[in-house]
Amino acid sequence: MERLAEYKALVDCAKQAAEAAYAPYSKTAQGAALLSADGKIFKGSKMECAAFGGAVGAETAALTAAISEGVRKFKAIAIHPSAYPSGASRQMLAEFGINLDVVVEKADGRLEVINLKELLPLHFGPDNLS
Repeated sequence: MERLAEYKALVDCAKQAAEAAYAPYSKTAQGAALLSADGKIFKGSKMECAAFGGAVGAETAALTAAISEGVRKFKAIAIHPSAYPSGASRQMLAEFGINLDVVVEKADGRLEVINLKELLPLHFGPDNLS
């Protein structure tokens, strides 16, 4: 029950981050909230620009915010509107631990939790470089 409440709060933070998104081209405001192993939440908002390749996804923005604070261990991420992390974001998140819960709020308000390892089963990570 405690985990469910923690993940609901994470989804709520992702919704707040979506409100700050800059998405004039896709018109899809997206936010993400990343929960560190020690319970701190880092928010990120989608940021688009006219040079589409320069856009930053919400998951990447949240991860960058955490990394800039020296955080390297995470428990979960939520994205709003409900989505799974993009392929590139999955790879970036896996860099810091493949056992990350991805929290998705379904249309009926129910939370679905899937582990990043399920979304990226044959990931490439730091161990592959040894």
